[in-house]
Amino acid sequence: METWSVIMPPEGVMEIPMADVSKISRKFLDIPYAFQSPNQKLDIYLPAEGDGPFPTVIFVHGGAFILGDKRDAQLLQALHGINRGYAVVSVEYRLAGESRYPAALFDVKAAVRFLRANAPKYMLDGDRFALLGDSAGGHYIVMAAATQENPAFEDFTMGNACYSSAVRAVASRFGVYDFLIQREKGSLNPPEADTNFEDIEKALFGSASNHITGLMHFANVLNFITRDFPPIYLQHGSGDKTVNVAQSIVLEERIRAVCGAGRAELRIMDGYDHGGVDLRWDQPENDDMIFAFFDRHLI
Repeated sequence: METWSVIMPPEGVMEIPMADVSKISRKFLDIPYAFQSPNQKLDIYLPAEGDGPFPTVIFVHGGAFILGDKRDAQLLQALHGINRGYAVVSVEYRLAGESRYPAALFDVKAAVRFLRANAPKYMLDGDRFALLGDSAGGHYIVMAAATQENPAFEDFTMGNACYSSAVRAVASRFGVYDFLIQREKGSLNPPEADTNFEDIEKALFGSASNHITGLMHFANVLNFITRDFPPIYLQHGSGDKTVNVAQSIVLEERIRAVCGAGRAELRIMDGYDHGGVDLRWDQPENDDMIFAFFDRHLI
């Protein structure tokens, strides 16, 4: 069984702790999937035994759209997959301080295309990909799934244009899916970021969302749900003071209206606050629920 741990930042330093992956025996680190930015890299972690090809969970970290790292402690949840027979990939992407929306969405989809193009090299099963993400990462993965056959939401100049960015399943926790709902019901001061949400929106979009409602149409996941949307598992805390649980409720309702009952599963965690604030999210039982969902759709 593979093991890992957390590297805590120095006392007094406000940073997300890093994951210590040094004891994971089979891994490929800092692989470029595109070349527009030094941040377009990914890490691949494989089960300790077996030749594959392995079903693959592709993780996209959160961080209020402006921070986070593919190897920070958010990864620990996804790493449980390698002891369940999954390859786990963690994707770095261009943050809002570097590039505006939809650059990070293009990054996520380019990473999926790269992985599918290179699946044999890394012992991955290119027919069994799933996406997993938290918070801001949840937005990007659900938007990627909603637009996975839509060329308007791909930057094919990033490479592997003849490969699909489609996935078979998605699991998202406490994600932002509609920025106008976030402005109305969510916190404008994310606890993980030393700024307010309006400044984040300006970095991400160039303006506050209530001033660019037309542009917000193209960043609203709800507007792109089709009957081809893959199965999705959602978790959200009823006490989330950063991203209101209404985000996941309206997404589940929209998917049910378009795709029928059963395409989306929503589990509302009683009293839970946002990830990173409420440590109950780190309980193994939550990871088990997510990977049980992946087992049903990938194994």
